[in-house]
Amino acid sequence: MMGARAFTSGAVLLLVLGACAESTGNGSDLGGDAADEGGGEGGSDVEAGDGDDAVDDDADLGPDTDDDGEGGEDDGDGDAEDADDDGDADDDGGDAPDDGGPPPRECVDERCGDGLDNDCDGAVDEDCYCLPGEVAPCFTGDPRRRGFGICTDGLMFCEGTGEFGLWSACDGDDPGGDESCDAAALDEDCDGAPNDGCDCSAGDPDLPCGSDEGECRGGTQRCLDGTWSECLDSLGPQPEECNTLDDDCDRTSDEGLFRVCGSDVGACRTGYEVCTGGAWGSCEGGHVASDEVCDDLDNDCDGETDEDVSRPCGISEGRCIAGAETCAAGAFGACEGAVDPIGELCNGVDDDCDTDTDEGLVRTCGTDEGVCVAGTETCVGSTGWGACTGAVFPGTEACDGVLDEDCDGAVDEGCTCISGATRPCGTDEGACVAGNQLCSSGGAWAACTGSVGPAPEECNLIDDDCDAATDEGCDCVTGTTRSCGTDVGECVAGLETCDGAGHWGPCLGGVTPGPEVCDGVDNDCDGGTDEGGVCPLFPPVVTCPGGRTVVVGTPVVLAGSGSDPDGGIVWFAWSVVTRPTGSTANPAPDDAATATFTPDRDGTYTLRLCVTDDELDVSCCTLSITATPSCTPPATPALMTCPTSWDRRPIVEFGALPSGLTYELYKDSDATPYATVATAGQNYLRPPSALAAGGPPPAGTTMTIYLRACRAADPACCAVSAPVTVALIEECTTPIAPTTTNVLFSEYVIDGDGTPCPSDTCEAGEAIEITNLSNCPVTLNGYHFGYQNPTGGAFRWMNFGAADVIPPRGVYVAIRNQAASACSYPFFGPDDPGLFGLEISALAMQGTGLTNGWFANGAGGSSTLRVATGAWVSISGGTTLDIISPYLGTAGACESIGFDAVDQCGNISAVSSPTTVLSPNQLGRLWHPCDAVVAPFPASCR
Repeated sequence: MMGARAFTSGAVLLLVLGACAESTGNGSDLGGDAADEGGGEGGSDVEAGDGDDAVDDDADLGPDTDDDGEGGEDDGDGDAEDADDDGDADDDGGDAPDDGGPPPRECVDERCGDGLDNDCDGAVDEDCYCLPGEVAPCFTGDPRRRGFGICTDGLMFCEGTGEFGLWSACDGDDPGGDESCDAAALDEDCDGAPNDGCDCSAGDPDLPCGSDEGECRGGTQRCLDGTWSECLDSLGPQPEECNTLDDDCDRTSDEGLFRVCGSDVGACRTGYEVCTGGAWGSCEGGHVASDEVCDDLDNDCDGETDEDVSRPCGISEGRCIAGAETCAAGAFGACEGAVDPIGELCNGVDDDCDTDTDEGLVRTCGTDEGVCVAGTETCVGSTGWGACTGAVFPGTEACDGVLDEDCDGAVDEGCTCISGATRPCGTDEGACVAGNQLCSSGGAWAACTGSVGPAPEECNLIDDDCDAATDEGCDCVTGTTRSCGTDVGECVAGLETCDGAGHWGPCLGGVTPGPEVCDGVDNDCDGGTDEGGVCPLFPPVVTCPGGRTVVVGTPVVLAGSGSDPDGGIVWFAWSVVTRPTGSTANPAPDDAATATFTPDRDGTYTLRLCVTDDELDVSCCTLSITATPSCTPPATPALMTCPTSWDRRPIVEFGALPSGLTYELYKDSDATPYATVATAGQNYLRPPSALAAGGPPPAGTTMTIYLRACRAADPACCAVSAPVTVALIEECTTPIAPTTTNVLFSEYVIDGDGTPCPSDTCEAGEAIEITNLSNCPVTLNGYHFGYQNPTGGAFRWMNFGAADVIPPRGVYVAIRNQAASACSYPFFGPDDPGLFGLEISALAMQGTGLTNGWFANGAGGSSTLRVATGAWVSISGGTTLDIISPYLGTAGACESIGFDAVDQCGNISAVSSPTTVLSPNQLGRLWHPCDAVVAPFPASCR
């Protein structure tokens, strides 16, 4: 059975794969290489020639005593030599502990990285740092029982989004239970001694127990006083230490050991140390102590912040004295104890602390305001300022309009005007006239002379009151006249006269409007004649022909009529009120009393004839025409399609085409079909070329498709299906590199016949498969595939080159045939090299064990499948693109995708019965578009 998974990113990724295989009930070895490395399906097959240990059957409850390197082979005959490790004839019963079990479990501080519950609190590696995304095995039971009997590991996951995370709870492990004394001797209490404490018979041969893997040492189980003892003289697994030894007896030394280093006090941060080669590495990722600075942080990581941090401030020169600033809460405080500089004073002291005294001290005296001129004073030392020299001082102000004689910043203050000056007075507005004023010698204005002032306003077109408005309050000029009324219709205009108060008098001499009467004249003088219903009027009369029933396509003459009782002219208008779906038929002409109408779809039409008279009154009537089909349309087929088409050639499924019909497929609003189906029995159609360019994934470009079912003998006799919608994905021709998100890695067995299998005469094969999940070609150039069994005794590989390109949404398959295989593999036959294509490898797999055995995938297997960069060097060479190690056929959750394909050579599966119908998880066919069609006809749509 194939193990596979989609790529995932993370610091460590450990997946248990092959989970879809059925459990075969294999027992677990007690530390040795007892897993069944053979059998492509996790059954009783062995991986001969792969360098693994000898055959383990499904009930193997002891260590691999046939290949332990300690001399001798347990032949199971009950000899004393076989039962006694020290080689003497004694059964050592006196030296063995009683069968009350091992000493109590020792609880110690939790150790990070070993996947065990060291402190006996039911949690594994709690509060231990890890790298987010990491996955690791774990065991919540007694560490001494890990890997024995039914006790199996679970998985824990590193959770978090920062640089480090914490381990989740251990999920899926089995810590064992009480011994059940079962016939299968499953060792339910996982102490290495199956059925210890259960009944036995005197003389029963001793049984080997325990494990010699790593630092563990096997022992002997004996029948003492009628019951089986514990595993005597054995040494079980211990928590892994950083010492290059396999303390936990899992065939790996110092694995996963990771511990915290440094401090989290203040600004310091803990890092981590990784055990390598029995020694702890340097502390990585932390932050160490530094000198304390003023930043509100504990830089020296002593538990105090900004302690004893200060700096000098100010200067010590002249009158100045330096002070100090002290740090508090990340900021320096005020300068304390300092005497600061001030501006230099005329006092014989260095006030600005620049080493000079009273330097350059000169100041002005007096003022430069008005006619005055300022002087200067110079500092003469400690005695003060000297006399003011070069100054002109203030005098008495005069009203001359020019000078500021008293030097107060104002000219002629207290004067209204300049003596002898003149200015206009009054106004020249309207009927008024302006005068003049003269300034006296004392600076005051005299009276206004020569002016004419305002008078009361009259209605005479003159501004008598000089307010810039003429005849305000007057409607007209006294004595003027104007016409009034109207000359429209029967009316005659009159005359109005302006009175002495400036208002218009009554309208005299005119003819005013009267009520409208039906006499053909405009009595109400509104420009209309006989309006308002004063004269009797009648709407037009319309008559429609009777309804008809005709065959579609038969012309119908519509003889309508209409007239105006008032004797005026009329206009005709034909229209279609209701019509069958898809019809475009209309009466012609549509503006005459008589028209012709030809129905183009079967169903009922409602037609209307409207007549409009010269008063724009409208009268209408309707009639119905029923059109019967010229034939009986075929049944409307239902369509089905995948909502996404990666090659822009969407498969449309429908019922098998009946004889005598044709199906026409249309896209969007095209007037002509893009394909026609005429072969009886055909039940799908895939267009030979792309229907459109498509759009970027995942949404693509949306297209609708519908189908017309027509009778071959009458192409016009058709039925139309409901449309379906499909998204077309754009074409990509530029090869891209494989990533953890655009490819999926798989492995599976191809069944064959011949016995025994696997062997040189077994006719079968197996394959690796890499599936392209993107819409661009993926090139494998510069990558390699590798396989290695747990012991490293068997390995296979193949290096990919420039020709190894996976088509978009296609599959790359490399088949490793058995040496004697005569099978043909129609499942992997010729295929479309384009989209949804299959690319068969032309490369030969290299390595050991090429003719015997499978990629080991049995229960308990821990072989490695890997795709990585560069050419093959070893199972760890290059950078991993994907790795499946280990993968188990008994995983708790199905994370694999796999199948057995059957051909004419037969079936060698040990755990399932393959069929020729592929189920949905059989990846190799999912990317072929025909797979979605049930019983496709024709059979191939590549």
